[in-house]
Amino acid sequence: MANVIIKNESRREDVEYIAKKYGIDTKDPAMREAAEIAAARTNEAVRMAGNRRKYF
Repeated sequence: MANVIIKNESRREDVEYIAKKYGIDTKDPAMREAAEIAAARTNEAVRMAGNRRKYF
């Protein structure tokens, strides 16, 4: 069975934001995938930072 990612509107918005911010051409499949990965990892890092205890 293949791994399939069903993209919702927020994922598309994140990819478009990353592509616009870094000047990525979304017509190129490799660059579009790079923007998708960057957006996913950024969101993952933000979620993980929210779960951390703060000592201040």
